[in-house]
Amino acid sequence: MRILGLIVFALSLTLVVGCSGPLPQRINLAPEVTSAPRLPQSIPVSVDVNYPSLQLKIGTVADRLGNEVPVWITDNIRNEVQKATTQTLNKMGVVTQATADAQMSLSIDHLSYNLRSDGIRRELVGEMRISMQVIDGQRRYQGTFEADKREEIFRTPSEEKSHEFINALASDALFQALNDPEFTRFLIAGAR
Repeated sequence: MRILGLIVFALSLTLVVGCSGPLPQRINLAPEVTSAPRLPQSIPVSVDVNYPSLQLKIGTVADRLGNEVPVWITDNIRNEVQKATTQTLNKMGVVTQATADAQMSLSIDHLSYNLRSDGIRRELVGEMRISMQVIDGQRRYQGTFEADKREEIFRTPSEEKSHEFINALASDALFQALNDPEFTRFLIAGAR
């Protein structure tokens, strides 16, 4: 009877220790551009967002024992980036409508997030690259924007921390795109 008790205890301990690593994380991408110029005039635009890779796993995080888990973004990434882009354009004074002659295409070309460690220092590393194109008849605007973010941490990031980090990264990339002086000049010039 005593041996059976020891076996049950050992199995229970194994299960508890084996399940103590970090859990996979699912992040809802919801960028927000807090500052953009108010334009004196602008052409109306239609907005389309693409995520060509369709890869929802953007990286991994691990605890100090090396237990690694995936970090996923939710599959509404296109809708959330389109919503943030449209809201920012509207704040800038740009009319967004599906039937506009000027067509904006924003592509999320790369998004990654990882926890790197050299055994002593642990650092969150995120990278995002977007390309933006607007075609208005014979005129064309094109730009590529990259954001990268690094942050030293002392413990494995929670899902909430990862959410905050990734959305700050995405907000930075979108801020760069929508605040590009060439882009704003293109919108203003088309309205003349």
